[in-house]
Amino acid sequence: MSASDVKLRIESIVPRLTLIETEESWDTIATSIKTLTQICQDSGCDYPETLVPSVRSLSTPITSAIKSERTRLSGVAIEYITELATGLGTSFEPLLPVFFPTLLSVCARSNKVFVTRARACILLIIESTQLPSILPYFVHSIKDKSTSLRLVAAEGVLTCLNCLNPPDLEKEVRAREVENMIKATTRDANADVRKTGRKLFEAFKVLLPDRVDNFIAPLTPTIKKYLDIVPQKLPASPITASVDL
Repeated sequence: MSASDVKLRIESIVPRLTLIETEESWDTIATSIKTLTQICQDSGCDYPETLVPSVRSLSTPITSAIKSERTRLSGVAIEYITELATGLGTSFEPLLPVFFPTLLSVCARSNKVFVTRARACILLIIESTQLPSILPYFVHSIKDKSTSLRLVAAEGVLTCLNCLNPPDLEKEVRAREVENMIKATTRDANADVRKTGRKLFEAFKVLLPDRVDNFIAPLTPTIKKYLDIVPQKLPASPITASVDL
C-alpha cells in the first residue's frame, strides 16, 4: 500500500462515516470505522504524514462513535484507536489531544463494559507510544468526581512509570506531575485509588531516588504512615567512657 492508496481509501468512506448516528445508520458508521482499522492493518500506519492529518480531519465522527451509547459502535471505534496507536507508535502524539480526553470521559461512565474497553485502550496507548505528554491528562483526571476515572488515571500513571523512558520522567515538569499524582491518590476517598497510589510511590522511589527526601518532607503524618515512611532515627550520641585515675 502506498501513501496515495491510504488517502484514497480513507476518502472513499467519508460519506458513510460522517452520517448522523441513528438506528438505521449506526451499523454503516461502524463498518466505515472497521475499514479504517483495516487500513492500519494493511500497513497504512507506515505513512503517518498522510494518515495522521486524514484521521484528524475525521476526528468529530470518530469521537462521536467512541462516546456512542451503542456498545457495538463505541467498541469498534475504541478498537480503531487501539490499532492506530499500536501502528503509529510515537507518531500518534498529534492525535493525543484529539482522542485521549474522549477515552478518559468514557471511563467516567457507570457501565463497566464501556469503562473496561476505554481503560484497556488507554493503557495500550501508553505502552505502544511511550509518550510522556500523556501524563498531564491523568493529573487533570485525578480531580474528577468519578471513582472509575480516578482509578484509571492512577493506573495510567503507574503504567507510565513502568514503561516510559526514565530520562523523560526525570525532567522537572514530569517529575512534579508524578509527585502531584502520588499526593492526590494517597488522599483519595477510594481504597483502590489509594492502593494504586502506594504502588506509584514505590515506583517513584526506584525511578527518582534523588527526589524522595524533598518529596516526603512536607507530607502529613497520616500520608507518611499510609506510605510506610518510617521516621529516620537520629544517630545515637557517642558514649564517653569514664576513666578512673
